[in-house]
Amino acid sequence: MFIQSVLQNIGWFLGACATVSFIEHQVHARLMHQKNFLSKYTSSFKRVYEAHAINHHGHYSKIFTDEPVAPGEDEEIRLTVHKAPIKTLPLILLISLVSIPGALIFAFVVVMHHWVWNKIHLEMHKPEQRGFSKWPAYKFLARHHYLHHVYPNKNYNVVFPFADYLTGTNVHANKTELLEMYDLDLLPLKPAELASLREGAAQEKQEKQVKHEKQLATLRS
Repeated sequence: MFIQSVLQNIGWFLGACATVSFIEHQVHARLMHQKNFLSKYTSSFKRVYEAHAINHHGHYSKIFTDEPVAPGEDEEIRLTVHKAPIKTLPLILLISLVSIPGALIFAFVVVMHHWVWNKIHLEMHKPEQRGFSKWPAYKFLARHHYLHHVYPNKNYNVVFPFADYLTGTNVHANKTELLEMYDLDLLPLKPAELASLREGAAQEKQEKQVKHEKQLATLRS
């Protein structure tokens, strides 16, 4: 009985993480990056779009990190943790009709998601070498998010990068981007790997330049 209960709770936890991954993905893609009916006619959703797509991405379109600043001056990096269960209350109530423990676990995962988002998102953009910044899991998430700022219509997940892979919105870094990740201390490399990557990035840049020159020549002809 005890083992069965533990397994059920683990199942609810994993299911909650997967569900929150899709919520994170769709909210980020549909509300934070796209103008829609809600942002057009409601001030709160309009602010969500402008704060993220315009202010946050406008600030971090050329750079990925800058100096730490006081709370409230963070270019829309944080979410409001105490609002997390309120925003998902209908879903929590729906789950409670099936399982009270399942609903509580889902509420916990939603709050945990917002709390983790704030911690890692702040470290990504305003690094202070927090304890978790050396963890491989954090560096993976930071690289994933770095590419979102290079390709705003890709890599929408920040905390649970599951939905990106299932929906095909994940993107792979090229050699130049991998080198930039190394410079940001997001990608650990051995000396031989770094030398090979620098060579590949230089070749990639040269090929891009040749392609650009060919396109210009075609336009002029």
